[in-house]
Order: sequence, then structure tokens, then C-alpha cells
Amino acid sequence: MKTNLKFTAMIAFMFITVVGLAKEPKVSLMTEGQSKSLIVALDSKNNKTILKIIDENQNIIFSEKISVNSYTKKFDLDKLENGSYLFELDDSLRTLTYTIRVENEEVKILRRIENNKPIFRKIGAKLYLNLLNLDSKDVEIKVFDSDNRTLFSEVVENENIVSKAFNFETAHKDRYTIVVKDGENTYYEDIVVN
Repeated sequence: MKTNLKFTAMIAFMFITVVGLAKEPKVSLMTEGQSKSLIVALDSKNNKTILKIIDENQNIIFSEKISVNSYTKKFDLDKLENGSYLFELDDSLRTLTYTIRVENEEVKILRRIENNKPIFRKIGAKLYLNLLNLDSKDVEIKVFDSDNRTLFSEVVENENIVSKAFNFETAHKDRYTIVVKDGENTYYEDIVVN
């Protein structure tokens, strides 16, 4: 009986994992042969994706908000000077940054960096935080009130998944800010208690 229960629980967990992965946006970035063009294909249910091309001086030379579920576009990079550029796709779950090199008559994709963002979920006066931390970087979590006083501080070390729940049900009426810092990236989420 216990074996059947364990097996059923394992199958249910695998089903939930597969369903969760099916919702993750799919991104494809490829060069087109020996030409100075780049093809982007994005399949996402997230309507808050921002696409940017950034030059070596951190100037945004192209920006577009993508508000469709399926997006494909060919970028003609003929007019760009030789050099390195960042191609960035930013949505509510992650930031994908591709380093590309424009050289003579071709475009090369040098590397891809994926930075997962924390997911905040509010239910009433409770706030839940989840962060996929595949690099096991130290994650600093702080909570501030509207007077910028630190109410909570914790450093999570060597964890692949950072989960935290904050209960503001008995908190004083105020605006609270949760700050999550993982390496060089900092994220903010506010909750108002009335």
C-alpha cells in the first residue's frame, strides 16, 4: 500500500513538473549563414517581454515591447559597425542576455546568460518569494518599512531554491518593501498593509 502511495505521489509530482515546464517561454536566436542578420523566435504566454539591442557603450540602439504569444523577427544588422553587442530579452521570470559579435559580413553569437528573477505571489496580507538560484550564489533578503528601517535581514547561502513566506497579517498599517539581492542583481517588491 505504501509503495502504491509513493508511486502515485511521484507520478503526480512529475506531471506537475511537466505542466510547469510547458508554460516556460521558448526563445530561439540564430544567425543566418554568412549574412549580417539575426533571427529571433519567441513563443511565450507572457505579454510583458521587452527586447533590447545594446551597444558596447551601454546605449540602447533598439527596444521593442512584445505583446503577442508568438513572435518571429529577422534583424538586418548591416548598418551596425563591427563590434560586440548585447541582445536582451527581459520578462517577469528571467532575463536572457546574448553577447553577439558583428564582424565584417557575419554575426556570431558568443555566449548566452540566463538570469532568473524572483517570483513574488501575494495572497491577502501574505507575500511568498521563490527564486531559482542555479549558481547557488548568496541571496540577501531584507524587509524595510516606509521609514526605511530594516525589519528583517537574512543571507541564504548555497541554496538552489530560495523560498520564503512573509506574513503581514498582524503588521502595522504601512508600506513594506522586500529587497532581494543575488550577486549584482537587486529586485524590489512592495506590499501595503491597510
